[in-house]
Amino acid sequence: MNSYRFDRRRVLQGLSAGVAAVALPRFASANDLQGKVLRVGTWGGSWRDALDKMIGASLRARGLTIEYVLGNASNNFAKLVAARGRALPLDSMELVPDILPLLTQGKFVDKINLDRVPNAKALPAFAKWDTVVGTTAHQAGVVYNAKKFEEAGVAAPQRISDLANPKLAGRVAFPDVAHGAHFKAVAALAFEAGGDETTPEKALPLIKKIKPALYYSSSPDLATRFGSGEVWAAPWYAGFAVRLKRTGLPVAFMHPSYGSKRGAMEITQYSMLAGTKNREGAEAFLDAYLAPDVQFEFSKFAGTVPMNEAARMRLKEDPEVRDVLLLTDAELKNAFTVDYAKVDMVRWRDNWARQVQ
Repeated sequence: MNSYRFDRRRVLQGLSAGVAAVALPRFASANDLQGKVLRVGTWGGSWRDALDKMIGASLRARGLTIEYVLGNASNNFAKLVAARGRALPLDSMELVPDILPLLTQGKFVDKINLDRVPNAKALPAFAKWDTVVGTTAHQAGVVYNAKKFEEAGVAAPQRISDLANPKLAGRVAFPDVAHGAHFKAVAALAFEAGGDETTPEKALPLIKKIKPALYYSSSPDLATRFGSGEVWAAPWYAGFAVRLKRTGLPVAFMHPSYGSKRGAMEITQYSMLAGTKNREGAEAFLDAYLAPDVQFEFSKFAGTVPMNEAARMRLKEDPEVRDVLLLTDAELKNAFTVDYAKVDMVRWRDNWARQVQ
Protein backbone atom coordinates (compact mmCIF):
# COMPACT_ATOMS: atom_id res chain seq x y z
CA MET A 1 0.00 0.00 0.00
CA ASN A 2 2.71 2.47 0.99
CA SER A 3 5.26 2.60 -1.85
CA TYR A 4 7.76 4.41 0.37
CA ARG A 5 8.26 1.58 2.87
CA PHE A 6 11.54 -0.25 2.57
CA ASP A 7 13.09 -3.03 4.60
CA ARG A 8 16.47 -2.57 6.32
CA ARG A 9 18.34 -4.46 3.62
CA ARG A 10 17.05 -2.26 0.82
CA VAL A 11 17.78 0.96 2.67
CA LEU A 12 21.34 -0.10 3.50
CA GLN A 13 21.90 -1.29 -0.04
CA GLY A 14 20.91 2.18 -1.20
CA LEU A 15 23.42 3.74 1.15
CA SER A 16 26.19 1.72 -0.49
CA ALA A 17 25.09 2.14 -4.11
CA GLY A 18 27.52 3.57 -6.56
CA VAL A 19 30.80 2.41 -5.07
CA ALA A 20 31.52 -0.10 -7.82
CA ALA A 21 31.38 2.57 -10.54
CA VAL A 22 34.45 4.45 -9.33
CA ALA A 23 37.24 5.27 -11.74
CA LEU A 24 40.48 4.78 -9.86
CA PRO A 25 43.33 7.29 -10.20
CA ARG A 26 46.47 6.29 -12.01
CA PHE A 27 49.88 6.41 -10.43
CA ALA A 28 53.13 6.34 -12.34
CA SER A 29 55.04 4.32 -9.76
CA ALA A 30 54.66 0.57 -9.38
CA ASN A 31 55.69 -1.44 -6.31
CA ASP A 32 57.24 1.67 -4.70
CA LEU A 33 55.34 0.85 -1.48
CA GLN A 34 56.10 -2.87 -1.52
CA GLY A 35 56.28 -4.43 1.94
CA LYS A 36 54.85 -1.41 3.77
CA VAL A 37 51.81 -1.68 6.05
CA LEU A 38 49.60 1.35 6.70
CA ARG A 39 47.06 1.36 9.53
CA VAL A 40 44.35 3.94 8.93
CA GLY A 41 41.83 4.88 11.62
CA THR A 42 38.43 5.56 10.06
CA TRP A 43 34.72 4.93 10.32
CA GLY A 44 33.21 1.57 9.45
CA GLY A 45 30.43 0.46 7.14
CA SER A 46 29.98 1.96 3.70
CA TRP A 47 32.49 4.76 4.45
CA ARG A 48 35.32 2.30 4.97
CA ASP A 49 34.21 0.24 1.96
CA ALA A 50 34.24 3.30 -0.29
CA LEU A 51 37.70 4.35 0.89
CA ASP A 52 39.03 0.89 0.18
CA LYS A 53 37.42 0.71 -3.25
CA MET A 54 38.43 4.18 -4.39
CA ILE A 55 41.80 4.60 -2.66
CA GLY A 56 42.98 1.29 -1.25
CA ALA A 57 42.84 -0.65 -4.51
CA SER A 58 45.23 1.72 -6.31
CA LEU A 59 47.69 1.71 -3.40
CA ARG A 60 47.68 -2.08 -3.16
CA ALA A 61 48.74 -2.07 -6.80
CA ARG A 62 51.83 -0.20 -5.59
CA GLY A 63 52.52 -2.88 -2.99
CA LEU A 64 51.01 -1.18 0.08
CA THR A 65 49.09 -3.25 2.62
CA ILE A 66 46.30 -1.28 4.28
CA GLU A 67 44.70 -2.19 7.59
CA TYR A 68 41.64 -0.19 8.65
CA VAL A 69 41.22 0.44 12.37
CA LEU A 70 37.49 1.05 12.66
CA GLY A 71 35.74 3.36 15.08
CA ASN A 72 34.72 6.99 15.36
CA ALA A 73 37.41 9.59 16.00
CA SER A 74 36.83 9.49 19.76
CA ASN A 75 37.27 5.70 19.81
CA ASN A 76 40.52 5.87 17.87
CA PHE A 77 41.81 8.71 20.04
CA ALA A 78 41.15 6.52 23.10
CA LYS A 79 43.20 3.74 21.48
CA LEU A 80 46.13 6.12 21.12
CA VAL A 81 45.88 7.18 24.75
CA ALA A 82 45.68 3.57 25.94
CA ALA A 83 48.78 2.65 23.90
CA ARG A 84 50.93 5.56 25.05
CA GLY A 85 54.47 4.37 25.67
CA ARG A 86 53.96 1.32 23.48
CA ALA A 87 53.79 0.68 19.73
CA LEU A 88 51.36 2.92 17.87
CA PRO A 89 48.06 1.21 16.96
CA LEU A 90 47.63 3.64 14.01
CA ASP A 91 49.77 5.41 11.44
CA SER A 92 47.15 7.93 10.36
CA MET A 93 43.50 8.63 11.08
CA GLU A 94 40.44 10.49 9.96
CA LEU A 95 38.90 12.80 12.52
CA VAL A 96 36.43 15.59 13.13
CA PRO A 97 37.39 19.10 14.35
CA ASP A 98 36.52 18.64 18.02
CA ILE A 99 39.07 15.81 18.33
CA LEU A 100 42.03 17.77 16.89
CA PRO A 101 42.66 19.83 20.06
CA LEU A 102 42.90 16.59 22.06
CA LEU A 103 45.35 15.06 19.59
CA THR A 104 47.41 18.25 19.56
CA GLN A 105 47.53 18.59 23.34
CA GLY A 106 48.58 14.95 23.62
CA LYS A 107 51.27 15.45 20.94
CA PHE A 108 49.83 12.59 18.91
CA VAL A 109 49.89 14.33 15.52
CA ASP A 110 52.84 15.23 13.32
CA LYS A 111 53.22 17.97 10.74
CA ILE A 112 52.32 17.02 7.18
CA ASN A 113 54.81 17.90 4.44
CA LEU A 114 52.45 19.09 1.72
CA ASP A 115 55.32 19.09 -0.80
CA ARG A 116 54.96 15.30 -0.67
CA VAL A 117 51.18 15.51 -1.27
CA PRO A 118 50.89 17.09 -4.75
CA ASN A 119 47.10 16.94 -4.90
CA ALA A 120 46.88 19.16 -1.80
CA LYS A 121 47.95 22.14 -3.90
CA ALA A 122 44.44 22.44 -5.35
CA LEU A 123 42.76 22.66 -1.93
CA PRO A 124 41.46 25.96 -0.55
CA ALA A 125 43.35 27.54 2.33
CA PHE A 126 40.60 26.68 4.82
CA ALA A 127 41.24 22.95 4.22
CA LYS A 128 44.96 22.98 5.09
CA TRP A 129 46.57 23.15 8.51
CA ASP A 130 50.01 22.19 9.80
CA THR A 131 48.97 18.81 11.18
CA VAL A 132 45.76 17.92 9.31
CA VAL A 133 44.33 18.27 5.81
CA GLY A 134 40.63 18.51 5.01
CA THR A 135 39.38 15.85 2.62
CA THR A 136 35.59 16.23 2.47
CA ALA A 137 32.96 18.05 4.51
CA HIS A 138 29.65 17.01 6.00
CA GLN A 139 26.82 19.54 5.92
CA ALA A 140 24.28 19.42 8.72
CA GLY A 141 20.65 20.49 8.66
CA VAL A 142 17.26 18.80 8.55
CA VAL A 143 16.44 15.72 6.49
CA TYR A 144 12.69 15.30 6.03
CA ASN A 145 10.23 13.16 4.09
CA ALA A 146 8.69 15.72 1.74
CA LYS A 147 5.86 13.37 0.74
CA LYS A 148 4.83 12.72 4.34
CA PHE A 149 4.94 16.44 5.11
CA GLU A 150 2.72 17.20 2.12
CA GLU A 151 0.22 14.50 3.04
CA ALA A 152 0.05 15.78 6.62
CA GLY A 153 -0.34 19.40 5.54
CA VAL A 154 2.99 20.44 7.05
CA ALA A 155 5.04 23.15 5.34
CA ALA A 156 8.67 22.47 4.52
CA PRO A 157 10.77 23.44 7.57
CA GLN A 158 12.61 26.74 7.52
CA ARG A 159 14.11 26.35 11.00
CA ILE A 160 14.85 23.35 13.18
CA SER A 161 12.25 24.54 15.68
CA ASP A 162 9.60 24.03 12.97
CA LEU A 163 9.84 20.34 13.85
CA ALA A 164 7.76 21.14 16.94
CA ASN A 165 4.66 21.16 14.69
CA PRO A 166 2.00 19.01 16.47
CA LYS A 167 1.30 17.21 13.19
CA LEU A 168 4.80 15.74 13.45
CA ALA A 169 4.29 14.38 16.96
CA GLY A 170 6.00 11.00 17.34
CA ARG A 171 7.72 11.30 13.94
CA VAL A 172 10.79 13.40 14.76
CA ALA A 173 14.23 12.13 15.78
CA PHE A 174 17.04 14.22 17.27
CA PRO A 175 20.77 13.39 17.36
CA ASP A 176 22.04 12.24 20.73
CA VAL A 177 25.13 13.88 22.21
CA ALA A 178 27.29 11.00 20.93
CA HIS A 179 26.34 11.65 17.29
CA GLY A 180 28.32 14.03 15.08
CA ALA A 181 25.24 15.98 13.98
CA HIS A 182 24.24 16.71 17.58
CA PHE A 183 25.99 19.96 18.34
CA LYS A 184 25.27 21.53 14.94
CA ALA A 185 21.55 21.06 15.64
CA VAL A 186 21.92 22.37 19.18
CA ALA A 187 23.86 25.42 17.96
CA ALA A 188 21.19 26.23 15.36
CA LEU A 189 18.49 26.15 18.04
CA ALA A 190 20.66 28.26 20.35
CA PHE A 191 20.92 30.90 17.59
CA GLU A 192 17.13 30.76 17.16
CA ALA A 193 16.78 31.47 20.88
CA GLY A 194 19.04 34.52 20.69
CA GLY A 195 22.31 32.85 21.66
CA ASP A 196 25.07 31.07 19.80
CA GLU A 197 27.23 27.96 20.10
CA THR A 198 28.67 29.20 23.41
CA THR A 199 25.19 29.13 25.00
CA PRO A 200 23.85 25.68 24.05
CA GLU A 201 21.56 25.65 27.11
CA LYS A 202 19.33 28.12 25.24
CA ALA A 203 18.44 25.27 22.88
CA LEU A 204 17.01 23.04 25.61
CA PRO A 205 13.50 24.60 25.77
CA LEU A 206 13.17 24.28 21.99
CA ILE A 207 14.32 20.65 22.02
CA LYS A 208 11.77 19.89 24.72
CA LYS A 209 9.11 21.66 22.66
CA ILE A 210 9.94 19.45 19.66
CA LYS A 211 9.49 16.38 21.89
CA PRO A 212 11.62 14.01 19.79
CA ALA A 213 10.30 10.47 19.74
CA LEU A 214 13.88 9.21 19.37
CA TYR A 215 17.32 10.43 20.34
CA TYR A 216 19.43 8.56 17.82
CA SER A 217 23.12 7.70 17.93
CA SER A 218 23.29 5.43 14.88
CA SER A 219 22.85 6.77 11.35
CA PRO A 220 22.21 3.33 9.79
CA ASP A 221 19.45 2.75 12.35
CA LEU A 222 17.92 6.16 11.61
CA ALA A 223 18.07 5.42 7.87
CA THR A 224 16.06 2.25 8.48
CA ARG A 225 13.48 4.19 10.49
CA PHE A 226 13.14 6.74 7.67
CA GLY A 227 12.72 3.89 5.21
CA SER A 228 9.97 2.26 7.29
CA GLY A 229 8.09 5.55 7.70
CA GLU A 230 8.57 5.55 11.47
CA VAL A 231 10.60 8.80 11.31
CA TRP A 232 9.67 11.69 9.03
CA ALA A 233 12.27 14.29 9.99
CA ALA A 234 15.53 14.70 11.89
CA PRO A 235 18.46 17.08 12.21
CA TRP A 236 21.05 15.03 10.34
CA TYR A 237 23.66 15.16 7.61
CA ALA A 238 22.92 16.15 4.01
CA GLY A 239 24.78 13.08 2.82
CA PHE A 240 22.06 10.83 4.14
CA ALA A 241 19.45 12.81 2.22
CA VAL A 242 21.45 12.05 -0.93
CA ARG A 243 21.79 8.37 -0.08
CA LEU A 244 18.16 7.90 0.95
CA LYS A 245 16.97 9.55 -2.26
CA ARG A 246 18.75 6.75 -4.12
CA THR A 247 16.48 4.23 -2.43
CA GLY A 248 13.42 6.03 -3.83
CA LEU A 249 12.53 7.73 -0.56
CA PRO A 250 11.15 11.25 -1.24
CA VAL A 251 13.39 13.11 1.17
CA ALA A 252 14.52 16.73 1.03
CA PHE A 253 17.04 18.78 2.98
CA MET A 254 16.98 22.15 4.76
CA HIS A 255 20.08 24.19 5.58
CA PRO A 256 19.38 26.15 8.80
CA SER A 257 20.64 29.63 9.59
CA TYR A 258 23.23 30.48 12.21
CA GLY A 259 22.92 34.23 12.53
CA SER A 260 24.15 35.60 9.18
CA LYS A 261 25.53 32.18 8.20
CA ARG A 262 23.59 29.60 6.19
CA GLY A 263 24.20 25.91 6.62
CA ALA A 264 26.65 24.10 8.88
CA MET A 265 29.85 22.52 7.64
CA GLU A 266 32.13 20.06 9.40
CA ILE A 267 35.35 19.21 7.60
CA THR A 268 36.64 15.65 7.81
CA GLN A 269 40.35 15.86 8.53
CA TYR A 270 43.19 13.44 7.84
CA SER A 271 46.18 13.38 10.19
CA MET A 272 49.55 11.68 10.30
CA LEU A 273 50.40 10.37 13.74
CA ALA A 274 53.65 11.24 15.46
CA GLY A 275 56.01 8.27 15.58
CA THR A 276 54.60 6.44 12.58
CA LYS A 277 57.11 4.26 10.77
CA ASN A 278 55.20 4.60 7.49
CA ARG A 279 55.06 8.28 6.61
CA GLU A 280 55.42 7.40 2.92
CA GLY A 281 52.31 5.22 3.00
CA ALA A 282 50.33 7.81 4.95
CA GLU A 283 51.30 10.53 2.46
CA ALA A 284 50.39 8.28 -0.48
CA PHE A 285 46.98 7.54 1.04
CA LEU A 286 46.25 11.25 1.53
CA ASP A 287 47.43 12.15 -1.96
CA ALA A 288 45.20 9.46 -3.47
CA TYR A 289 42.28 10.73 -1.36
CA LEU A 290 42.74 14.24 -2.79
CA ALA A 291 42.94 13.19 -6.45
CA PRO A 292 40.20 15.11 -8.34
CA ASP A 293 38.40 12.01 -9.66
CA VAL A 294 38.44 10.33 -6.25
CA GLN A 295 37.23 13.55 -4.60
CA PHE A 296 34.30 13.67 -7.02
CA GLU A 297 33.33 10.00 -6.88
CA PHE A 298 33.72 9.62 -3.12
CA SER A 299 31.71 12.76 -2.36
CA LYS A 300 29.04 11.83 -4.89
CA PHE A 301 28.68 8.45 -3.18
CA ALA A 302 28.81 9.74 0.40
CA GLY A 303 26.87 12.96 -0.13
CA THR A 304 29.76 14.99 1.23
CA VAL A 305 31.47 18.10 -0.13
CA PRO A 306 34.90 17.59 -1.73
CA MET A 307 37.59 20.07 -0.83
CA ASN A 308 38.88 20.01 -4.41
CA GLU A 309 37.10 22.85 -6.23
CA ALA A 310 37.09 21.09 -9.62
CA ALA A 311 35.31 18.11 -8.04
CA ARG A 312 32.77 20.46 -6.42
CA MET A 313 32.00 22.10 -9.75
CA ARG A 314 31.39 18.67 -11.30
CA LEU A 315 28.97 17.89 -8.47
CA LYS A 316 27.01 21.06 -9.24
CA GLU A 317 25.95 19.35 -12.46
CA ASP A 318 24.90 16.14 -10.72
CA PRO A 319 21.10 15.90 -10.29
CA GLU A 320 21.39 13.73 -7.14
CA VAL A 321 23.26 16.31 -5.09
CA ARG A 322 22.93 19.76 -6.65
CA ASP A 323 19.69 20.52 -4.81
CA VAL A 324 21.03 19.23 -1.50
CA LEU A 325 24.61 20.44 -1.01
CA LEU A 326 26.18 23.88 -0.78
CA LEU A 327 29.10 23.69 -3.20
CA THR A 328 30.46 27.08 -4.29
CA ASP A 329 33.38 28.79 -2.58
CA ALA A 330 31.06 31.62 -1.50
CA GLU A 331 28.58 29.18 0.03
CA LEU A 332 31.28 27.30 1.89
CA LYS A 333 32.84 30.50 3.23
CA ASN A 334 29.41 31.57 4.49
CA ALA A 335 28.67 28.21 6.14
CA PHE A 336 28.80 27.97 9.93
CA THR A 337 31.53 25.92 11.57
CA VAL A 338 31.60 25.26 15.29
CA ASP A 339 34.59 26.76 17.08
CA TYR A 340 35.03 24.05 19.68
CA ALA A 341 37.68 26.10 21.46
CA LYS A 342 34.80 28.32 22.63
CA VAL A 343 32.56 25.47 23.77
CA ASP A 344 32.69 23.71 27.13
CA MET A 345 31.68 20.29 25.83
CA VAL A 346 32.18 18.58 29.19
CA ARG A 347 29.68 20.92 30.79
CA TRP A 348 27.27 20.54 27.87
CA ARG A 349 27.35 16.75 27.98
CA ASP A 350 26.63 16.93 31.70
CA ASN A 351 23.68 19.28 31.09
CA TRP A 352 22.38 16.98 28.37
CA ALA A 353 22.59 13.93 30.62
CA ARG A 354 20.77 15.68 33.47
CA GLN A 355 18.12 17.60 31.55
CA VAL A 356 17.38 15.48 28.49
CA GLN A 357 18.53 11.89 28.82
